[in-house]
Amino acid sequence: MMAKDLRLAQDAAQSVDAPTPMGAQARSLYALFANRGHGGLDFSAIIRMIAGDL
Repeated sequence: MMAKDLRLAQDAAQSVDAPTPMGAQARSLYALFANRGHGGLDFSAIIRMIAGDL
């Protein structure tokens, strides 16, 4: 769900030429999180992935 919401937010920002570098980074991280098979976990589990514990 978080990856979808971030994608929608980035799409909206792009449509008005608003730069959102942190949003783009968050979108990339959540996409990686989901691609690693963690999409069913609570979105806060991304902290464990970043820390290398997941």
